[in-house]
Amino acid sequence: MDIRARDLIGVGLASLLLFPVIFFAVLLATGTARLEFGDIDDETKKKVAGYLERHTPEQEAYDREQSKLYEANRLLLAELEEKRRLILEEAARLELLKLETSQNLAKINQNREEINKKVGESRVLSDQKIEELAQVFAAMKPIEAAPILMNMDESSIARIIKRVPDSRSQGKLLAAIGAINSKKAASISKILGWRETGL
Repeated sequence: MDIRARDLIGVGLASLLLFPVIFFAVLLATGTARLEFGDIDDETKKKVAGYLERHTPEQEAYDREQSKLYEANRLLLAELEEKRRLILEEAARLELLKLETSQNLAKINQNREEINKKVGESRVLSDQKIEELAQVFAAMKPIEAAPILMNMDESSIARIIKRVPDSRSQGKLLAAIGAINSKKAASISKILGWRETGL
């Protein structure tokens, strides 16, 4: 059997052209489609007329504009809902922070009271210690006491010297410190309110 390309093309075109006719015939035969001849009823006419009226160019432009407005409003509503959700979350977070802050403030006040109490106690103890040290250093020779005093901070040295009962002993202690470190002695005399020339 010898089939040429031209014959194949002819068969293909015939099949292509006959397919809609055969398909429509099958639809008519099965009752899926039917042919009606004559006038259409009034209700159908109204539907067709209404459809045609609605699809004028002006109506289509209006419909497009309404569709854009609807979409814009929908997006705006979604955006507002998101902002509302964020505001509610932020409000809840701020309430939590407010609660934490008040709790922390209560703890800070409690700690401050404890610290003030301990500072008061330590100041009393410190004053007692300073008094005892002043008595010990007053009994020592200034040349022996000065190197020991040099290991302390200037404020503590000034407090000890101030508690030494004899003013001459105070001057000798400061002079002995000045022989080791004149700057430290000058700083101590400033704390005591003495003039450097008075050393």
